[in-house]
Amino acid sequence: MIERYVRSKVSVGIVSILILLTILIETGFASSVSFASSVPILPLSEIKPGMKGEALTVIQGEDVVSFPIEIISVVPQLESRPRHLIMVRAGGDIIKKTGGIAAGMSGSPVYINKKLIGAIGYGFNFSEHDIGYVTPIEDMMSIWEWPDERQKLPQLSVFPPEEHELELEQEKEDEKENEITGLIKKAAPLQVGGVSQRTADRLGTFLGGKAVLAGGLNGEGQLVDYSSQLVPGEAVGVLLAWGDVTVGTIGTVTSIDEKGRFLAFGHPFLQKGVVAFPATKVQVHNVIPSLESPFKVGSFSRIIGTVTQDRAEAVGGQVGYFTPSVDASFRFRDIDRNQRDLKRFHIVSDPFVNSDMTSTLFTGLIDRLWGRIGEGTARISLQIEGFGLPKGWTRSNMFFSDKDIGDEALSEIREIMKAISLNPYKEVYPLGFHLAVEITQKPNVIYIEGLEVEGETFLPGEKVPVEITLRPYRGEQTKKKFELMVPQNAAGSVEVAVRGGGIMPLEEEAIVQGWKSIDNFDQMLKEINALETNNEVILELNYDKVPDDGAKPGPTKEDRELLSQTKERRLDEGTLRIFKTDYVVEGLLREIIQVEPQENDAKERK
Repeated sequence: MIERYVRSKVSVGIVSILILLTILIETGFASSVSFASSVPILPLSEIKPGMKGEALTVIQGEDVVSFPIEIISVVPQLESRPRHLIMVRAGGDIIKKTGGIAAGMSGSPVYINKKLIGAIGYGFNFSEHDIGYVTPIEDMMSIWEWPDERQKLPQLSVFPPEEHELELEQEKEDEKENEITGLIKKAAPLQVGGVSQRTADRLGTFLGGKAVLAGGLNGEGQLVDYSSQLVPGEAVGVLLAWGDVTVGTIGTVTSIDEKGRFLAFGHPFLQKGVVAFPATKVQVHNVIPSLESPFKVGSFSRIIGTVTQDRAEAVGGQVGYFTPSVDASFRFRDIDRNQRDLKRFHIVSDPFVNSDMTSTLFTGLIDRLWGRIGEGTARISLQIEGFGLPKGWTRSNMFFSDKDIGDEALSEIREIMKAISLNPYKEVYPLGFHLAVEITQKPNVIYIEGLEVEGETFLPGEKVPVEITLRPYRGEQTKKKFELMVPQNAAGSVEVAVRGGGIMPLEEEAIVQGWKSIDNFDQMLKEINALETNNEVILELNYDKVPDDGAKPGPTKEDRELLSQTKERRLDEGTLRIFKTDYVVEGLLREIIQVEPQENDAKERK
């Protein structure tokens, strides 16, 4: 139901909570200005088969080393981007040691006669890994034809106001052609730390690549380096999440200019165009040989700037420029062990990425901290805060699963975070997601086993005494008594029903039938608040209204109500009763009563 509240997409400009204590540094950052390499360039037109040169990369630690390359051919790429690729053969002791061109060498600059021709970008799986493709430097520099989009916090004027052109429609890399020819981007696999293996696998699938469990940040206590520089051939990391959990990839710096801008990878990361992904130093641990393709494993070190362009030809960014991020925290309590943990991390401020990725990371933290995957009961409390939520907003719910509670408990949370991140009404930034989880292996479930109504026929306006019987899992029965009110406009057969929250719930009929829509952010939150929770016992009286001879055809006032309005009205009139429990409530029972017209003599009732 929650997805109904997300009515349209919003631009990738939603800015969220601060990274680095609200630091926005302007260090010669320019938009839509051509890139000027710090070393001379050898044009593609002058590159011939048989030419020899060298490439720079890091295979361990942070030391840049070189290995020889030889030009095999220049391969046109038809209408795709990049427009050409340069086929090369790598050699030397380093390539013998690594088993060939490794994933993570993407961006490694290639020089002929000390002139830059481009960067290693692609290779082949299950082949002799000494052959690969170089992306020409002219193609890589073309990513700066698109303007950057600076992110800033509301009411802060670190940057002067500036008009930006609308982003051009992004040209897509021809993935089908790459699959046919067997081209593989030579970025390292997605490196994930702090969560479970299945979470790493899911993130790899979600982000379109493979993932490996690796270490987290290795900043020696310092998260940010404000004065760091990059050099060609140096390893560079791109982060999507960082802190107690880490998600990112590593590649190699190709070129820098005097303004502190850099080019890397020689291919896209996610190919999302204008982005704001932290760039980091990297400590390379080793290159792992593989029949499929060797790859680097490294740890992300200090954040030194921001990747601002993610295009088909390369990624590019700015050293010394830092952007806001989404703040996330995870409070965990294992009830069975009485163990508590707190994890904190940041997520990039892309609303089309961060909600799904954050909920997936939350699941991974449950897997890791609980130490198991399986049945159990969880109480989940999500708090969302931001500039558009001055008082914050919270929703709590309980879940039980006989298979995988860590995964199933986060399904609703994922929808809610996406609804708020992508809401079409207002920007909510800076943004923070904070989740608290209490979990036990025990099935904290209570079952509805009985429903008794005292009486068979009633008059409008009379109270209906109801008794329900509940049984906790393998526990003793308990009984609860309630009263429902027969409304004045009810007649004939009327249903009394008791059920667990979320079982055949009240529907948002006004939206489903098109009689009404949600038109503001506060109303959207109110409708989410009105959703039932799994630990509620819902007692309701369902009836068909007596037709009003003077009523106009078409939907009634009640038909046009939103869920929150229907719920409030029914609670007020007494046809709905709700009470919360400390259990997940299972079950549904019904009884039928008769409501006689008001003029009948009550004494004739049974």
